Amino acid sequence: MFRSAWARLSQWWLARSLAIGVVSVSLDLSMGGVVLWLGGPTRLAAMCGTTVSSTITYFANRHLAFRDSTSRLAPSAMRFALMALVTNLIHGQVVVWFRDGSGIPYAFAKMLADMLVITGPQLLLMRYWVFPRPKPP
Repeated sequence: MFRSAWARLSQWWLARSLAIGVVSVSLDLSMGGVVLWLGGPTRLAAMCGTTVSSTITYFANRHLAFRDSTSRLAPSAMRFALMALVTNLIHGQVVVWFRDGSGIPYAFAKMLADMLVITGPQLLLMRYWVFPRPKPP
């Protein structure tokens, strides 16, 4: 029963993308933690972590979640880069508000910002703008 449920769930792009996101978050938090440990500011920590994890997320989502490996790389990469730039700027500011403005520890501030800025809006942008389904001929 568990195996058939997992097989059905793994066919859904959202489940695959969220699984990639779990790996991405751990990489993101680790990278941001290193920047903070080295004495960097909150915004830099948040943006460095998100930039590195976003790059890996792009390729993993392209090949595993949205299975878009047959289309040209440049158009989706440019859309992803623009989306990542805008969401990283917003995300970095939200982390600063939570951590520096409210005193919330970095990991929790980052997770809250991830839920607000990355999880919903970025997933929808990836599905419908970065990796849109091919139009039928």
